[in-house]
Amino acid sequence: MHTRDFYSIIDGELDAFIARYKDDSVIKAHKRATNNQKSYALLIWFLDFYGRVSNYSNFITDGGNDSSCDIVFDSFDNQGNKIFYVLQSKWNNADNSERETEKDEILKALSDFETILRGEKKSVNNKLKSKLEELDLHLKANGAVKFIFLSLSQYKGGADENIEAFKNNDVKTKFEVIDIDRIRVDYIDRKYKKIDPVNPLETYQNPEESSIGIEIVQKGGSVKIEKPYEAYMFLLRPKSIWELFKTYNFLLFFKNVRNPLLQSQFNEDIEKTILEESSLFWYYNNGITAITKILPEIGKKAETITVTGLQIINGAQTVYSIYRAYERASHTQRIQMDTEAVITLRLLKSGGKNFDLNVTRYTNSQNPVQDRDFCANDEVQIALQNASYKTNVWYEKRRGEYREVPKGVKTIPNGVFANLYLAYHLQDPVSVIKNYELRVKTGKDLNFISHRDHKDGLYERIFNSKTSFEDMLSAFYVFDTVFKPLNKQYSFSLKTNLYHLLALFKVAFTKYLKVKYGDKINVNKQVIKIYEKGDKGEKETVIKTFKFLSQFVERQVGGLSRAEKTSERMLKFLFTLSHYQKIYDALEEAEISTNDIDDVILKDDDEIIDSDRDNESTTDEE
Repeated sequence: MHTRDFYSIIDGELDAFIARYKDDSVIKAHKRATNNQKSYALLIWFLDFYGRVSNYSNFITDGGNDSSCDIVFDSFDNQGNKIFYVLQSKWNNADNSERETEKDEILKALSDFETILRGEKKSVNNKLKSKLEELDLHLKANGAVKFIFLSLSQYKGGADENIEAFKNNDVKTKFEVIDIDRIRVDYIDRKYKKIDPVNPLETYQNPEESSIGIEIVQKGGSVKIEKPYEAYMFLLRPKSIWELFKTYNFLLFFKNVRNPLLQSQFNEDIEKTILEESSLFWYYNNGITAITKILPEIGKKAETITVTGLQIINGAQTVYSIYRAYERASHTQRIQMDTEAVITLRLLKSGGKNFDLNVTRYTNSQNPVQDRDFCANDEVQIALQNASYKTNVWYEKRRGEYREVPKGVKTIPNGVFANLYLAYHLQDPVSVIKNYELRVKTGKDLNFISHRDHKDGLYERIFNSKTSFEDMLSAFYVFDTVFKPLNKQYSFSLKTNLYHLLALFKVAFTKYLKVKYGDKINVNKQVIKIYEKGDKGEKETVIKTFKFLSQFVERQVGGLSRAEKTSERMLKFLFTLSHYQKIYDALEEAEISTNDIDDVILKDDDEIIDSDRDNESTTDEE
């Protein structure tokens, strides 16, 4: 989703808030000043989206004439500790939304925040003055405060050193920039994935670094497994599940291959059972499986245990649904739930990455897990997905994670991108074909298996610090342009030489563009421009390049060895890297003029089909 398009969505929501709260004194006062109205509406939007605050007037301290300080309010974190939040907002128009946040804006905010910390903020309205006095007392009582700079522009780290210096002045002080890119990621999480984003107005502990107390139920003792890895199985009450999620939120599931959905029929069924048929819940539910770094010794009469480094690897939907049901339940309903319902917890000591992954794999066997699912939480996968949100082609790092897709956006599995990147950017179409053959035979996908776990594993080769979404996107755009006339699933190419032609395309088209525009041309950006601009003539050039390459390969394959049959030579081209390399070298040495490609004649079945498939989610064949 391009920044300008996403900005329009948020701007529309701001307009809706202005219309809804038209009688608000500040909105009425700035009736003729759209910028001031939008800035104020952005505060309301922020509180509504992240804080789920409906009575916003109790939170906003901006009197309309005060500069810089917009919101000061206090709340309690999930440990029951009071924390103050101080927020400045910066509304931007559509043009500025695509620009980088000016460093001076951050520095001015930091300076204002420092003034607040010193208790020297002057010339403010009575409401803000009162909250600042409360904040001062809070700080003197060793309380924590979090400062937030909210902006509808793009922050790219220009003031990071200043921010770190500001935070290092006091361990009880935090600072966070919420820019339009962060908002877009969080908005997509909630709107299209149906999961809750990490909330900047809440503080969560990391369960992997915490010692967690859990109240357990024992009737005759828990079940303990000694070998080969220690494990316990015991029962929990709904209250214990509720307390876990309330404290650690979605961080409990960081190593889970699936995140719980905000809402689904499956979740609703779990909630209904725990509320209405509490005594039967254990019979209907498979329970929860978790791993821990240190497995405690549990006595037969123990009612509370301490677990270090907890991660729930199966049962995320169960945990989240119980939390929702308990959160909404009345006092009487909670008592009934805790009296009648129990949930099985299998607690395993971590046996290392391979063991933990295998436990995750087999405990999720009711919905078979693919190799790529185990990589979904890797930093590189998250970074590639977040980068894709700036385009209309979204990177799917987890199967089925998008429950809705906005019009004009395509969702493409990372398995498709991996194949394209391997062929186009890394110039290894042979591994793409071989991996496909292995998947058909064994179900293993080397693109998402480490070389440490399989001698031919490709994961680190494809996904590393140098992997960019732009490289993947340009390869996809070329491929999609070629595939529209074929009207096939993308995996169709795995049975042809199209990945090989894609790899060679980069070589030939780079030569073509440099002859036409000069050596400084950025090939990736030009490919992206051609596709997104949608010019039929330029897209036809892509098709002509593929046809030129197809003819070039036919000539080269026919000339490699006259003694062999053409089909045998083609198989070697497809499955032997050295044979592909010979044709690659021949193409590198060839002189290609613009006429060599421009003069290629296209037949009717080569023409581009212009009808875009909106809302399309394309998957690779299993």
